[in-house]
Amino acid sequence: MSRAIDSIPTPAHVKPKKLVVLSAPRTGTFGLYNALTILGYKPYHMAEVLKAGPTAVQILLDGFMAETYHKGKPYGRAEFDKWFADYDVIIEMPFFMLHSTLNAYPDAKFLLTERNPEKWAKSFVNTVGKLTTAFRSFPMVIFKHFDAFAYKMSTMGISMQGYYTNGYELSPEGQKQLVVNYKNYIAEVKRLVPPERLKVCKLEDGFGWDEICPFLGVPVPDTPWPSLNTPEEFHEISGPKLQKAFVKGMIATTSMLVPVIAAGLWYLRKGRLSL
Repeated sequence: MSRAIDSIPTPAHVKPKKLVVLSAPRTGTFGLYNALTILGYKPYHMAEVLKAGPTAVQILLDGFMAETYHKGKPYGRAEFDKWFADYDVIIEMPFFMLHSTLNAYPDAKFLLTERNPEKWAKSFVNTVGKLTTAFRSFPMVIFKHFDAFAYKMSTMGISMQGYYTNGYELSPEGQKQLVVNYKNYIAEVKRLVPPERLKVCKLEDGFGWDEICPFLGVPVPDTPWPSLNTPEEFHEISGPKLQKAFVKGMIATTSMLVPVIAAGLWYLRKGRLSL
């Protein structure tokens, strides 16, 4: 099975990974991404996927499908070295392929942010859930086929939602399954990662410079902690991509409909003239 990662050449140099963040999306990871950037690190986060385009989404999707649905070959260190060669921190991606990540970086320094499971499930529904609903609804259910990025993001979002809701989607039962699966994920991380290499922070207890700087061995900067990525900010980030796909879909469908309508009018006129 062909994988997008296989089309990327082996890098001449790979940055050592100074931190691997095992946190789920919607647990302060965007704020952490911005904070680490301020500290001088170069983190890879979903924001980097959005910047990079369709190939980056496909790389994520291939890794996720291999890890969770056992479709394709799971990623190893060679694949991660290609993917994250220019980055020294990995954020969010390990959530989608935990075992592959731990196998690839057995000696890494790990960070995990926890969030109240019910609040996490609600945030998931208000962000990822709304996005997948948009992709499944008219007109985006049609328009996404004219934009490679939107189509791949739709596939990733729908696959992710189906997996973490155990197929119940956004129904009340699906939201219960989100809570259960998030709890299971947290427990799995703590079971697999030795406690001396894992820093655990609870979002509700406070998460900022005082928690991460001592762990990283760097001084606390004289600047406020960045945003924690509210649902509004999530849609502000993803919105331009959806708008671009919407416009491309409008143009494509209009360009197809015009000749169809013109042909229909011609036949209608011809039919009338022959009466």
